[in-house]
Amino acid sequence: MLFKAELITYYGVYDVIETDKLNVPTSEGRRTILSNHSPIMLTLEIGVMETSKDNKLSHYAINGGVLFFKDNQAQLVLNNVINVDEIVIDNVMKEIEKVNLKIKKAKNENELIRAQYQLEVAQNQLNAANKYQNHK
Repeated sequence: MLFKAELITYYGVYDVIETDKLNVPTSEGRRTILSNHSPIMLTLEIGVMETSKDNKLSHYAINGGVLFFKDNQAQLVLNNVINVDEIVIDNVMKEIEKVNLKIKKAKNENELIRAQYQLEVAQNQLNAANKYQNHK
């Protein structure tokens, strides 16, 4: 049985999908939400979210957030999200180079922490693309 999942960022609704499964990264490990799951709220980590429809898997690189599930409806309020098939590896590699430079030039702990977070996000996208993207 399919349920609706809204992927929401600070910029608005990224996508509304129908799925029979959400597999998400949490601080306690991966959690899977299926149809008719009891109401739940989960804090999400940087990682890859997996969805399934008609035995076809889709993957999304997410940068943390919160998942709310109730009455067969999921809302995922995410810091950022991108479908893995939309990731451009060359752009991510350039971002990693840029962020590594920021880390070297960080003048204080706040700059260093922000740059390290940006590196973790970019590395997550690169890993997700390398693992799940349909290479043509």
